[in-house]
Order: sequence, then C-alpha cells, then structure tokens
Amino acid sequence: PTLYNMSSSQARNCLWALEELSASHGIKYELKNLPRRDPNTAKTLGALFPVNKSPILTLAPFDSSPESQTAASKIYQVVPGVLTESKLILQFFSDYYSAGEWIPTSEEDKRRDAFFTELGHVSLLLKVDYCIVFEMLASFMPFGIRHLVLLAFSPLIKYFLKDQQAIYGVMEGALTEEKPWFSGEKMGLADFNMSFPMDMAVQRGYFDGGKFPKCKEWHERVLKRDAYQRALVAGGVYDLKKF
Repeated sequence: PTLYNMSSSQARNCLWALEELSASHGIKYELKNLPRRDPNTAKTLGALFPVNKSPILTLAPFDSSPESQTAASKIYQVVPGVLTESKLILQFFSDYYSAGEWIPTSEEDKRRDAFFTELGHVSLLLKVDYCIVFEMLASFMPFGIRHLVLLAFSPLIKYFLKDQQAIYGVMEGALTEEKPWFSGEKMGLADFNMSFPMDMAVQRGYFDGGKFPKCKEWHERVLKRDAYQRALVAGGVYDLKKF
C-alpha cells in the first residue's frame, strides 16, 4: 500500500498503525509526504480521489482470480484501489494486515471499542474542530481587528470547550488498571481513532491533564510507543497548533 500523508493531518494515526504493523508483521508500505501549504498537494490528492483530503491509501491492483475479486469486493472503496477516511483505512489494516491483535477478545470490550471509536472520531473530533475553526478565522483577520474578532468568537469557543470537558469525563471514567486502553484490556482501533483528536486537544491547550490524569496517562503511553515515534519521524511536520 501507499499512504498519502499531508503534514499535520489525520493521516498520522494511519501512519502510526502502519508502523505498528511493520514491526509486528513486516508489512511493507510506501509513504508520500505532502506539505499542507503547497498548492500542488491538493492537486495530487484530487487526482487520486475527488475529495482531495488526507489520508488516502492506494492499493496495488488485484488479479482476476475469483478469490482476489471476492476480497476486493469487501474493501471499503468507491474508486477501485483507493481508500479514504481514516477510520475505514484503520479498519482495513485490522481486517487485512493484522493477525487480529486489535480485535477485543470479549464481547464487552468489542462494544467498548465501537463506542470509543465513535466518541473519538465523531464527538470529540467535531468539538475540537469547532474551536479550531473559530480560532483560525480570527487569526486570518487583519492585525488591527484580530483581537476584536476573537473576542466576538470567544463565547462560542468557550461553549465547545465546555462540551469537550464532558467527553473527557466519560473517557476518564472508562480507563482503569484492568482496562487501560479505550479498546479495553489491549490497544485497539478505538485508541488509534482517539489519538488524533487528543493530539489536537493537547497541542492546542484544550485538554487539562491535571483534571483528567488517566486520559493524560493514556495519551503519554501512546506518545511513547516506538511505532508512534517512528511515525513522527517518517511523517515529518506534525504541528496541530499552527498547521
């Protein structure tokens, strides 16, 4: 597979997953790093898929055998050989490249994994994105009125920050010594999907680790993983504060 990774984007959790699989299963992949502010980046991504956003994963063509065609029909794709949407790319990695190590062993943990995948990828990510949108809009204004625009947006930013606190509270309550991962007893897809919104929240100062120490410990555990560190080096710029 080839991963198209735009700098400071959600492709980083897919790159982290590939590095985990590379270490555990010897998966070989190609990486195309694309600068966020380069006008050619949108053209490159758009040539692969009309929604020219990162991540995009491309696959080698399947042969014409019935087995290969059956496998291809089950892949989450609209354009043949092109996968988009980080959650589905991560699911594809689990289905086709892993040995099931990211699949929870108990039914309870399977339900937990599904819930926290959605909480991270949808609820938390949206609340973080809303704050970023209003902060970025203010930063684009001329210097003389920038602080006035930010002041006008401040109630909205505070509203979405408050919403985030409730989500962190749910996350905090779920982490225990027996279940230190959002997927349960062992790391799984929920943890990969939770990593990007948490990276943004931490880098941008939305998350207070003093109030949610177990979430902070989880995030630090992710950051310290060898595969995550290799992904940071391989993927280049990952600045979620300035993008």
